[in-house]
Amino acid sequence: MQSRFIQIFYFIVVLAMLSSCKSYKVVPNGFAVQGDEYFVNINKELTVFLGDDIMEDKNWQGKTNPINAKQVDNRFRRVLRHLRYSDTAYQVLFSGHLEGKYQYDMLAVVNNSPNVKGKKNHLLDLSSFQREQNKEGRYFYTTTTFKGQKLLHFVIPFNGRLWQEKMVSLIFLFPEDFTDIAWAKDVVMSNVAMYRDRYKFTPSRTEILCPDDGSSRSHLDYKIPEEKVNKTGYMLMKGYGEVDGERKLVVYRVMKPGDFYGSFVTCKGDYEILYTTLQDKIVWQTKVNTERDVEF
Repeated sequence: MQSRFIQIFYFIVVLAMLSSCKSYKVVPNGFAVQGDEYFVNINKELTVFLGDDIMEDKNWQGKTNPINAKQVDNRFRRVLRHLRYSDTAYQVLFSGHLEGKYQYDMLAVVNNSPNVKGKKNHLLDLSSFQREQNKEGRYFYTTTTFKGQKLLHFVIPFNGRLWQEKMVSLIFLFPEDFTDIAWAKDVVMSNVAMYRDRYKFTPSRTEILCPDDGSSRSHLDYKIPEEKVNKTGYMLMKGYGEVDGERKLVVYRVMKPGDFYGSFVTCKGDYEILYTTLQDKIVWQTKVNTERDVEF
């Protein structure tokens, strides 16, 4: 009898452990770049507008990137379970903590596939959500509390057609006394507007802050040393220059496996070139001046 009891006890323990191991996967090849307002995922060919707070230097002063696109910690897993996200039907794009006008956590989720005709729906039931729509598009949302925090839950139909559903969810966690929901809606509406009609995936940035007058601009060439080139994974080339006395991102490019060189137009001056992983680890860096020939 005692042996039988022990067996049952161990069975319950193992079952609890397996249940606790239930996890949400992160879509591979996602990143955010310091100086850019967007999160990018290469695999899903998807961009998410993060808001202006991501541009503030204080969000990048720690040892880690404020946007986590590698794993989902236990706290965010509990949030997703609370919101009834299936860990097989959905994947996480990123999670993160940002500071600006407010301090808050942010989480983005995307569905793996649409509902299937004739089978039980596996996507969220949006019938209990509030719906808002204007000329920019539509989204659904709820406001609740969770573990002493205000939880704002937005679902944006990227493709709302029946049996073709593709949805991006943005989840915000604020202090419980947070009331400025219009602020969060502005971030969401920027994404709604971006996804409407003919969305085009463009994972790059170029900012030229000088006139095209024949003398103010030049070409910036770069070439990654052969021994540093990643031949199996995606990398990033980032160019930073000084604008009005501040270090500013003027360009970044996604570099496919094996890519090692490129050129772009920018203002004349000094620039720092960084060759990094998607997780912001610097593999190679150099300084160049666009008015001098670059020696490779």
